[in-house]
Amino acid sequence: MKNEEIFFIKIKKKDGQEFFKLLNKNFKNFNIINPKFKVERGFDFILFPLGEDNIKIKTLINNILDKIPFEIISKEAKLNSKFKPKTLYDILKNELTDEYLELIPKSYDILGRIAIVEFENFKNLNKKPIKTIKKKIAKAIIQLNKNVDTVFEKKSEIKGNYRIRELEFLKGVKNSETVYKESNCIFKLDVEKTFFTPRLIFERKRISECNINENEVIIDLFAGVGPFSIQIAKKHKVNIYSFDINPLAYQYLRENIERNQLKGFIYPFNMDIKLLLEPFNILREKLKNKADRIIMNLPETAINFIDVACILMKKSGGILHIYQFCEKPDSIKKALEIVIKTLEKYNWNIKEILESKIVKSYSPKSDMVVVDAVIKYLEK
Repeated sequence: MKNEEIFFIKIKKKDGQEFFKLLNKNFKNFNIINPKFKVERGFDFILFPLGEDNIKIKTLINNILDKIPFEIISKEAKLNSKFKPKTLYDILKNELTDEYLELIPKSYDILGRIAIVEFENFKNLNKKPIKTIKKKIAKAIIQLNKNVDTVFEKKSEIKGNYRIRELEFLKGVKNSETVYKESNCIFKLDVEKTFFTPRLIFERKRISECNINENEVIIDLFAGVGPFSIQIAKKHKVNIYSFDINPLAYQYLRENIERNQLKGFIYPFNMDIKLLLEPFNILREKLKNKADRIIMNLPETAINFIDVACILMKKSGGILHIYQFCEKPDSIKKALEIVIKTLEKYNWNIKEILESKIVKSYSPKSDMVVVDAVIKYLEK
């Protein structure tokens, strides 16, 4: 990167201590001195590189005008080799025009060595230079995050039975497999071929820290690579039956069970859980009305599998954790109404609502909602 011409404040060395006292008094929480460039010293003077905010510079001048002699000069600055940029803007402000700087994504997901970024604001722009701009941003993401060596762009929403999204490789090492650490657990996965979101980190922690009894039978109906199951079994001596229809997710689930030291036991299955409705299914007979707790983290369509949950849950009552996408406004109320109405079809009802809340905003029109409820079979 070329050296830049910027403004410096020039003061005498003997006034250095007084200058810092004035900075601490008037600018304690503001970056007046630009850390990107070196402080330069002469025989009897010091040059401090200033930031780009002219209002702050004027305020600085007004605060020291009658206190110490100074001079504002413009000259080429020397880059500070120890400077570490804190934002994508810091890295890209000299590489992108203002038009594109305003559109830099404010956030992106990091899974181990892989970052996944969405360029929502780029959709209506001229497509010719967009690819180059995206690659520059991807390069900056790698530069900013020392453990990231690969960047993918999110190209679609989650879709299909395997709950995967289209990703496009942008920069770095072209490898979609990664290892991700969360809550003292390790998960190996493929971001292109399995579903995983780091955005449910607090939700997984919440569920794993529930008041779970020893030796509970827990069924995770849409387990993926095991984030809910493994975090629960890490902390509790329980028996968890974990299902996923995606064969690759199932393979990673098995591997992740081995990777983590667990208090409980996890029994993984690669199957369509609708098969548990078949009368002569051996696994159905083993698990029928045995579950103390069921997790249904498939917000797109979990409600369509309530019949499976009703087959597996203890008739005397058990805890259901079900996730749904519901329209705004009143998304929590709508989620509860849907669960109550669907349970009634199978002669079950909600005995107690333990929790009902918005996990996150999913889109401008809908929220992701979780309902934790004790459900019970209504004897005929």
